[in-house]
Amino acid sequence: MLKSFWRPVVCLVAAVGLLTAGLTPAMADDPSGEVNPCTVRDICVVVTEPGSTPGPGPTGGGSGGGGGGVQTCSWNGQQWPCWDDDLGWFSSSDGCYYRRSQPQPPAGDPSWAGHDPADGAVYEVNCRGVGGQLSTKPLTFFPQAPGGAPPETPAQLGARAFAKIHFDAPELHAAPAGTAVVGLPVWLWYTPTATTRGPQSATAKGPTLTATATATLKEVRWDTDDGAATTVCKDPGTPYQAGGDPNLQPSCGHVYTTGSARKSDHSYALTATLVWRVEITRSDTGGRINAFDYERPTDVPLPLRVGEVQVLN
Repeated sequence: MLKSFWRPVVCLVAAVGLLTAGLTPAMADDPSGEVNPCTVRDICVVVTEPGSTPGPGPTGGGSGGGGGGVQTCSWNGQQWPCWDDDLGWFSSSDGCYYRRSQPQPPAGDPSWAGHDPADGAVYEVNCRGVGGQLSTKPLTFFPQAPGGAPPETPAQLGARAFAKIHFDAPELHAAPAGTAVVGLPVWLWYTPTATTRGPQSATAKGPTLTATATATLKEVRWDTDDGAATTVCKDPGTPYQAGGDPNLQPSCGHVYTTGSARKSDHSYALTATLVWRVEITRSDTGGRINAFDYERPTDVPLPLRVGEVQVLN
């Protein structure tokens, strides 16, 4: 239950970074080489679902960046996927796939070949033979990424696509305003916009594939500040119409059982959190890279006075 208009940053399953609105997001790799979308947002509750990164699909044209198959690289007269989720990126200069070993071997390990970890990194190497067979080479030290700069992983592209989506805070309303009373329903809603209702999506293009992040409003969680359970609504709610049918019930509402007179400013402070369901997909296979919930709270609470009806005998 929300008790302040800006909650502490929370992230489940992975670490969180804080980024205020308007700044260019910075992506961060976790020790496995994947990118955690929490690192680029204010509040993020990650629910990563298994089986979200399928392998590459059939070998296709080499245009890359858009949809329609995996971009291929040429070596020894044959075409091979330029990116493989398990092997890493392909180098057309030697027919090998490279992937930075995670975790890196401890200092002094023979794979460093006498080098210090500060001098470079150790990579997994898998090479294609003349007949196309794949052979695994020993872990190898390189001062720089071999075969040129490595492309972004699907997870990195997904995080970049997610960072392009703008989530605004909702503009809250409650009614009857100023005349709410104990025992009668209070209408709760916010003014929907493209960035508070959605759905909305963004795309990040890489040299080997494209990732698209789509955010769909899942629910709205209202904290009514009276100690009651969070009011969960499935949409922005219905605006209150003065003079309408008095028997009409709000699609999103709350009934107070105590007045607000005992509060310090004699008002309840209403807040709401928009919960977005984010799905990130890849263009080469159409498979899902990641799926998680993202929470966007209100910036400023909405004050609401609730009176108690005095009954005279």
